[in-house]
Amino acid sequence: MSELIFHHYEPSPFAEKIRSIFGYKDIEWKSVQIPRMMPKPDVMPLTGGYRKTPVLQIGAHIYCDTQIIIREIEARKPTPSLFPDGSDFLGWGTSFFTDKALFSVCVAIVFGSFGDQLPDEFIKDRAELSGGNINIERMKAGLPFSFQQFSSMLDWAEQGLADERTYFLGDVASLVDFNMYFNLWFAGRVPDAKAIIAQFPNLSAWMARVADFGHGRQSDMTSKEALQIAKKQDVSAFVGEIQSTEGLGEGEQVTITPNDSGRIPVTGNLVTLTTQEVAIRHTNDIVGEVIIHFPRAGFILS
Repeated sequence: MSELIFHHYEPSPFAEKIRSIFGYKDIEWKSVQIPRMMPKPDVMPLTGGYRKTPVLQIGAHIYCDTQIIIREIEARKPTPSLFPDGSDFLGWGTSFFTDKALFSVCVAIVFGSFGDQLPDEFIKDRAELSGGNINIERMKAGLPFSFQQFSSMLDWAEQGLADERTYFLGDVASLVDFNMYFNLWFAGRVPDAKAIIAQFPNLSAWMARVADFGHGRQSDMTSKEALQIAKKQDVSAFVGEIQSTEGLGEGEQVTITPNDSGRIPVTGNLVTLTTQEVAIRHTNDIVGEVIIHFPRAGFILS
């Protein structure tokens, strides 16, 4: 497997989702620590302006968003599979619940509990990321409701493990488990949320099993080294796959924008367009030419 370079920071919940998958698949990877907030001068040249965390780099190929990162990891190391017994729909489908609805509740819990301790510049950065939706006082006032919602959603998960199965889909782990796990890992840093998790014995035991996978085999790399790797790889001959029914052809200039938060358009020339992936050729003075990959679901192509 080509060298996987993972751009992340330790408290990032979505990075924890990928780190846990690295552990499950026993993957060797390079860890590049990036800033928690803007500016990110050694990330933007790779991503063309995409600012969310994490980002996976393989040479001069850059994968933005956990969805496309997971697809690439699964393609490169299919065993053990994240989709046992053809559970693709359950894996991808649950991610839109866990990564959006459940995660929003977890954010409200963490920010409502710790917001007074967070630097003003961090709050401002997250407000810009989310489109101005960070209101610490409102989150503090809404904590009783957030805890109730959290408990209700966890009860669904507890019922899913009521027959004492090892993981949500049976004897082996799947993407469903990692979708759920990172939210509990994130919210669990709040004592009251941790106490709620402890009320669900099956879920607590399951969480410990997933944590035991660890994070794989990581070693450190500097951001400057990662930039040099991207700069040295020639991707001028890369040919993607176009399956477009949208009137777009290879080489056309397009923009790709997340449809939820961090809505910064990334511009480049189209090289791949399928039902699940869009990739562009992007050039800048720092790294030269890179191929930036995005998922289709959750992103706007224009």
